[in-house]
Amino acid sequence: METVGAERAVTDEKTAAGAPRKRGRVSRKKLQENLWGWAFCLPLIVGTVWFVYIAFVMALMLSFTNYTLLRGSMLEYLGNFASNIVKDPNTGALSPFYWYRQAFVYEIGETYVMNELGAHLFNTVFYMAGIPVGIGLAMFFAVCMTRDIKGGNLFRVLYYLPCVASVVSVVFTFRILFDTNGAVNRILGIDLNWLQQTGNQAATWNSLTGSNAAGAFMNDPFWCQGFFQKLVIVIMAVWKGLGATILLYIAGLSGVNGATKEAAQIDGANGGQIFRKVVLPDLYPVIFYNVVTAVIGGMQIYTEPVLLFGESYMTSGFVSLIWRYGLSGNNPNNAKGAAYGMILAVIIFALTMFQFWLDSRNKD
Repeated sequence: METVGAERAVTDEKTAAGAPRKRGRVSRKKLQENLWGWAFCLPLIVGTVWFVYIAFVMALMLSFTNYTLLRGSMLEYLGNFASNIVKDPNTGALSPFYWYRQAFVYEIGETYVMNELGAHLFNTVFYMAGIPVGIGLAMFFAVCMTRDIKGGNLFRVLYYLPCVASVVSVVFTFRILFDTNGAVNRILGIDLNWLQQTGNQAATWNSLTGSNAAGAFMNDPFWCQGFFQKLVIVIMAVWKGLGATILLYIAGLSGVNGATKEAAQIDGANGGQIFRKVVLPDLYPVIFYNVVTAVIGGMQIYTEPVLLFGESYMTSGFVSLIWRYGLSGNNPNNAKGAAYGMILAVIIFALTMFQFWLDSRNKD
């Protein structure tokens, strides 16, 4: 009896110490639920793996070769990857990073101060200048709409309408607004051709000011006509994306701790102090999300500039280079397009990691 009791005590001690227990059988109903769950997730998993991860690896490999669509099957070409690495046309030596070097030195065939990559990257960064403007305006309108005013829901719907409107219709509307005889020029009392393409009539700072100053900045339309064209796209992008950002801020403001705000008011804090010390800290996750997604989306801008001005070095974003070389077929240089895609991926990854690093420092 003492031996049996001792063995039972040892068994109880093992159980209490976290000894592994035998898993019970999964019920038929639970198994069916799991299978249905995986069935619904499977299309997304397969799509993500094939169209994101596998496509990324294939594009990375192609960027080290001289592949074009004229060379046949991409899979067969990658099967002989080692023998298809691009060769330097001057020396004939293997040069896997040839297209990456070319991206930073290739010049545009016009009187110009930056290379092709620099021009399109500058345009992209210029468009991203609208991110803080849009976030600030969205926060202002969201705070106004959370006030107890009549017709608040109507304003929310009106501000959200541009988000569901077709990009083509929005571009057509802004083309009319910023026409030489459009509403913008009439309101401002000026006669500026916002939408002029490159050519002899494209404005330069010399032509607008009547100056004869030398230098590329004063004589190149990129810095003057291109500035006004990009400004139109920034205004359009801010206007179109304002509604969705406002709704996110309204949702965030609804979660602000009312007791903390009331306590701050009792302690004598004014409206500005309450907003900075109470509201903004609670809104930080929403602000962080909006900034990260806006930066990622801003780096990939393509549709609006192309629809409004076509393919132009003065307005096209970085993604236009990927399309021009990798997909359009106008210049069969798909490997170079893949290299541009990898450069963009690295830039977006670096910016995203930098934002998460700042976020971690803010939490610390």
